[in-house]
Amino acid sequence: MADPHIQSDLDGLDKLTVLLYRCALTLSAAAMSIVAWEAEFATSALIIAALIASSTVHVYDKRFRWLIQGSGLFAAIWLLTGLWQPLALGAALFTFSALAIKEYFCFQLKALLMTPVALAGFWFCLVFNQPQISMVFSMSGAILLAVAAFSKWRMPLHYDIGDKTRYQI
Repeated sequence: MADPHIQSDLDGLDKLTVLLYRCALTLSAAAMSIVAWEAEFATSALIIAALIASSTVHVYDKRFRWLIQGSGLFAAIWLLTGLWQPLALGAALFTFSALAIKEYFCFQLKALLMTPVALAGFWFCLVFNQPQISMVFSMSGAILLAVAAFSKWRMPLHYDIGDKTRYQI
């Protein structure tokens, strides 16, 4: 997570990763809005978005960065195995829950703290076959992810990077 008061020089790769991260957040909001109706397509879209977002997120602390990246990578690998698809979706939703918490610290929007609740609620309703309730949670999650994405798009690109010297390897 970056300090917006520090403006590092951004190279092409920095700009690309920031744009990919923001696009992945936007895609996640769109996919969450249709996941209750188009489950297979939206699940794949969410997992792809989670993999992109987790691999392009800028977080100083390597422990949190690896947790987020690991969950995104696990979601993609699990989807490719063809085994129980809801587990892959759950890992992707965990990724976006962690990213929403990260964005809460950036923007101090208390509503973002509800994202993990909405995404977990959706997942549990999906797994326990409660389609009506899952729609409420999916739309709530979509709105919250859209708020995070909209907030990110309003910021200059250098806000996502901050002080490049503080990143742990």
